[in-house]
Amino acid sequence: MNEQRIQDAASYFTRPWSKRRGIETIDRNAEVILVKASLDGLSAVLAAQAIESRQNVVGSQIEIQGAFVLAYQLVGQSWSIMVEGYVPAYGSPSVFHSSQLAQLSKHLNQPIIRLLVSDTGSHIGYDLYEHGALVEYFRGTEENDTRDSNGYGIQPQHYLVTSRPSAEAIAKLNLVMKDINPDSLVSEQTAYFWSRRRQVTAGEIGNIWQFPNQLLLDYDAYDPALGDRYFLGGYSTLRQGDRYRVQNQGITMSLRYDREGRKREVTSVPDLVRVDYFRLRN
Repeated sequence: MNEQRIQDAASYFTRPWSKRRGIETIDRNAEVILVKASLDGLSAVLAAQAIESRQNVVGSQIEIQGAFVLAYQLVGQSWSIMVEGYVPAYGSPSVFHSSQLAQLSKHLNQPIIRLLVSDTGSHIGYDLYEHGALVEYFRGTEENDTRDSNGYGIQPQHYLVTSRPSAEAIAKLNLVMKDINPDSLVSEQTAYFWSRRRQVTAGEIGNIWQFPNQLLLDYDAYDPALGDRYFLGGYSTLRQGDRYRVQNQGITMSLRYDREGRKREVTSVPDLVRVDYFRLRN
C-alpha cells in the first residue's frame, strides 16, 4: 500500500462520527437495536421497565447479575442504540422480542430498526417497526436458508440474488487492495423480504450486505458497530457476579510499519453523548 493510500484509509477511518451513516462494518456477529429518539427519551422508557438503571456509566463498573442492556447515542446523530449483554456471551435469547419492539415504537411514536449481522454465519437481516407494528422484514444469506418468519406470522417472498459489489464498496477495497477485479466479487445469494410499505425485485436488493445498509441511509441512521464487548473490554464470556468497567477507548486500525520498523496505528474515539445501563428481568 503506497503512502497516499495509507493516508486515504486513515482519513476515512477517522472521519467525524457525527457525519457517518449506514452500517460501519459487517465484520462481526451482532444484534443491534436502533431507535430514532434521544437517549434521554429512550432511557426514560427503559428505566421504567428495568430492575436497575444507571446513567452515564463510562468509567464506572457494573456487576453482571443477569440480562442487561447498554444504551448510547453519538453526538450529532438522531438515533440512539441499544446493545444487549449476554450471559453466557453466545447463544442467549434476545432480551427484546418483536412484540416489545413494536410496542416501544408505538410508545415513542418513532421507527425502530433491529439489525442482525453475522459474518461467520454469512447472513444479515433487519426488522423495521413503525407505529407499533412490524412494517418490513429482511433476511439474507450466502449459505443456507435463514428464514425465521414463522415467529413473526408473515410470509416473506423468496429471492435468488446475483450480487455485485457497489462502486463505493470497490472504492473502499481499493484503499487496501489495489486494482481488485470486481468480477471476482460476484456471488449468488438468497434473500427473504416482506413489507407493508413497498415491493422490491431481486435486482433492487442487489446485494444482501448492502440492502440493510441502504435502509439505514434512507432513514439517516448509523450503526457504529459498538457492542457490549467494545464497552466492557473485549471479554470472552461474561461471568455472573463479576464486575466490568465500562470504557470508551476508541477503535484502532493498524497501518504498515514505517522505515524504522515502528508500527503505525490510527485511533478513532467515538464522540458519545453518554452510555446508560439497564438490568432487566430474565
